[in-house]
Amino acid sequence: MDAIRITGLWRNKDKKGNTFLSGSLNSIINLMVMPNTFKKEGDDKAPDYFVYFSQREKETKARDVHTNIADL
Repeated sequence: MDAIRITGLWRNKDKKGNTFLSGSLNSIINLMVMPNTFKKEGDDKAPDYFVYFSQREKETKARDVHTNIADL
């Protein structure tokens, strides 16, 4: 099987001490892999982890400025 590396992930801890993984896909999108802390023992149908995407704040602001300048 051929595999394509998409990104690297770093181990972090949230305020409650739970470990999660985070990284970025590109200059605009962040990625987080969070454990399913609501999963009940023996529930094989519930996922072990959830994947979240979010926009990076710096790029959003820069894009907003660019959009505003383009409107002039």
